[in-house]
Amino acid sequence: MIIGYDFFNRNFDGVIYDTPIATAGIDEVTLGAGMYDELYVTVDNTVDDKNERPEEWEIKTIMDAKFNNDIEAGSIDGSGHKVTSISMYRREYKTNNDWQLVASFPYDENYDVYTVVDRFVESGRTYEYCIVPVATNTMGDITKSKPVTVEYDDTFVSDLNNNVRLDVDFEWGGATYNKNSSVATPLNGAYPIVSFGNQNYRTAEIKFLPLTDDQSEGNATEINGRAERLNKDAAVQFLNNGEAKVIRRPDGDMFVCVTTNIKTTPKATGLAEIEDVTFDFTEIGKLDYATMDKVGLIASAGKSVYTYDDYGNVLWNSEPVNDDARREYRNSFAE
Repeated sequence: MIIGYDFFNRNFDGVIYDTPIATAGIDEVTLGAGMYDELYVTVDNTVDDKNERPEEWEIKTIMDAKFNNDIEAGSIDGSGHKVTSISMYRREYKTNNDWQLVASFPYDENYDVYTVVDRFVESGRTYEYCIVPVATNTMGDITKSKPVTVEYDDTFVSDLNNNVRLDVDFEWGGATYNKNSSVATPLNGAYPIVSFGNQNYRTAEIKFLPLTDDQSEGNATEINGRAERLNKDAAVQFLNNGEAKVIRRPDGDMFVCVTTNIKTTPKATGLAEIEDVTFDFTEIGKLDYATMDKVGLIASAGKSVYTYDDYGNVLWNSEPVNDDARREYRNSFAE
């Protein structure tokens, strides 16, 4: 504690320097001639002059050094190593389940915000996330998030970059549970011998009506045939791209699958502008790291930058946003 100085500039004579120092650009501090338990720097001007600070890292925090065997002051603990990449994990809250890797991406010192969209979560569950800084052959300490509860009411089909809600005229044809078997009929036996293999997967048929947001939300006064066709074509192209996807239902059931046999049918005679889309899916694995890594569903991160104005307010996108930064989350297909 330093007595007699007002770092909050409540009165000019109390400031330790003649001119108050802006904190927004600080990334290094030199301390000396003292014993320090912790150094906390923020641009949040709502913080009062009490000897208190937020328990968790906030977006207006500049640094927080706790001097626990190192002099790092960032939002993650790299254990004194130069961080080269960041991994993000998820597990169900208040369980001893293993952490499952959901995203991995290189660290770039030119960006300070990394955005990961995790679409492969069950409705009705509460998760916690953690990030782990990674150096060459070294992993730092984990930083856990607050619990996140997931709720959604519709069925979705998603991959890393697309998220299609199957909410209009949705029909679920029921699942077939497939298990391979063979039947042998011995000449000297009254009954056949049935042997089963290790296959155990589901198949099903789904139908839905892809509509633009304006049409499905009732904002359109007429059908824009071109807009509906482009939206339908984008959905068909996504379903027919041959890549693995995840179907998630509001009851918590989820499938890692591929989609095949895509068909379109006019909604009604003389109404060719909107068409139902029907497709089959085949389950190809469990929703675990081994499957998600094999089929390319481990996410990367969108990157962006922010800074502050003279009053400590956050200014976003002070540099061009990286191409893979995500801003839309519903049925949006980039043209």
